[in-house]
Amino acid sequence: MKKITRNVYYHTTTDGMNIGLVIGEDAVVCIDLPVNPDEALNWKAQIAEVTDRPIRAVMFTASDRLNSEAAEAFGVTIIGHTSAFAQPTPPSELEIVTLTEPTPVVMTPLRLLPGVPQITFDRAASVVVTHNPPQLVDIVHQGGYALDASIVVPRGVGVAFVGGIASMNQPPTLTQADFSRWFEVLAALKTQQDFTLVVPGCGPLVTPAEAADFTRIYLETAIARVRELVRANQTRSDLTTLVPELVELCETYGGTNTRRSSAPIDPRVVRAGLERIYDDFKSGNLR
Repeated sequence: MKKITRNVYYHTTTDGMNIGLVIGEDAVVCIDLPVNPDEALNWKAQIAEVTDRPIRAVMFTASDRLNSEAAEAFGVTIIGHTSAFAQPTPPSELEIVTLTEPTPVVMTPLRLLPGVPQITFDRAASVVVTHNPPQLVDIVHQGGYALDASIVVPRGVGVAFVGGIASMNQPPTLTQADFSRWFEVLAALKTQQDFTLVVPGCGPLVTPAEAADFTRIYLETAIARVRELVRANQTRSDLTTLVPELVELCETYGGTNTRRSSAPIDPRVVRAGLERIYDDFKSGNLR
């Protein structure tokens, strides 16, 4: 676990995914969880070593980061976007407030089933971690990377957890991508003024512009190379020839950047992303 500010931490799991922790005077909020149940329990034990405050909720930046067994083992209230989860039931006691005014946020309580959110939101939601003075942690829907992709922002500390929306020196996961929307989200991330540091879904901490630029360049490069392959009437199996270039892009982007990711690059993630792009070209979703 590494400290970012006085009360905000992040941790890199064994599979290279960044997760987070925000500590308030009254409660704690987690951002994402390790996907391995044993590692999730170990993360919970690490939190207990840092603070004795109760964990009020886990905010998931996207549903592909939610492993039901790990969430059940962790055993606290889960918040996720309503596009991925929707089973209305009795209200939860979790304290949440409206983030977007004047239009109220849609908050849908869910059944207390293992590994699914007890609270979902439409546009945005917030969890109170300190009552006096008020300190909140916001989760705001974005889309692009996945239908339910969201950003978590602890208010007033200049840091955001962007989940899979942006990576740094690591290949982003493309299997659920809406590329048109994703580029819009990255452009907005680069120009926003609410935070100066981001915890990417994987890779080192960087500025919003650095994370947005790397992710955009990776996406543009991958799409361009697959477009060339499709126009040359090559097959899906030929995607393997594109993997080395994208691995090299991850390894060399930023030149002497000392904050480079120490995690190895998984060619399988690169290949899966190329397959998604290839399928989009063949279906007409990309041109």
